[in-house]
Amino acid sequence: MKLVNLTCPNCGGALERVGDNLCCKSCGGAFAIDYDDSDVEYEKLQTEDERAQREFEHEKELLEIRHRQEEEARIAAEKREYKRVKKEQFSKKVSSQFGCLIALLIMAGIFYGSYKLMVSSGIMPSFKEMIESARATSRDPYDIDASDVTDEMLDNMIDSAQKAKIKSRHGVRELVKNKWVDYSLESVEFDSAYLINKATDGHNRVVIIFKLHYKSKNGEKITYDGTYFQGLRRGPDGKVAGNYDPRTVTRSKAAWNSDSYEDKDVCYRENVLAFGGQVTELHLNKTAQSEG
Repeated sequence: MKLVNLTCPNCGGALERVGDNLCCKSCGGAFAIDYDDSDVEYEKLQTEDERAQREFEHEKELLEIRHRQEEEARIAAEKREYKRVKKEQFSKKVSSQFGCLIALLIMAGIFYGSYKLMVSSGIMPSFKEMIESARATSRDPYDIDASDVTDEMLDNMIDSAQKAKIKSRHGVRELVKNKWVDYSLESVEFDSAYLINKATDGHNRVVIIFKLHYKSKNGEKITYDGTYFQGLRRGPDGKVAGNYDPRTVTRSKAAWNSDSYEDKDVCYRENVLAFGGQVTELHLNKTAQSEG
């Protein structure tokens, strides 16, 4: 763009920009800024691109929020339904046991010896064992611990997350000494796995940390990134299952090129500790070490 004048033609005073005009501080004279057609079209295109980018980011954020809310609502509904059914089942079972107890008390003089004999021989459980059984079946299906995550389940999670990580990764470009360097992903290596129970948002999840090997003409680079599975649930048979839908934690500004983390400790903090709750490291040899 071209300025009509840098000093006031009336009094020679300094000019300052006010809106789309230049105004004199001394005499108050106002002067227009002369735009070329190419300048106007360029600013117009820039404004449209910025608006389109903002709308895209806003729609993406809304979709992520809506998906998260739907997932939380579904799990909350399952929990409420489970508690209602188990409460009803527990009430019926307790009522039945109390009926049996009353009958036994009435005929205690006759059948006491027989009852003790059957209990000692294992033909029927004791009253204490029946109560413990009823309490065990009322356990929250989302209350998962490290012993519930089998080697097979962890293997399936690692395989699923590894495939998703490879599929989602493309070339990464980094500016090094004023020159762009292109990196290609060579391999995705399993590093570690963690179970998070009683997280801040109420979910449980397994987080898999991967070591990413990148290669460029300048050499290799190793970074770390995480993938998680949430909504692990214990079924009627006591086994735990998940939907094996790998998800990626939103990365902070500490990430390398918005792709992964060069520092493993930063990756662990952003992908594991950020959820809160109780964190337990998982191992494929069915041992687990609690980390608090």
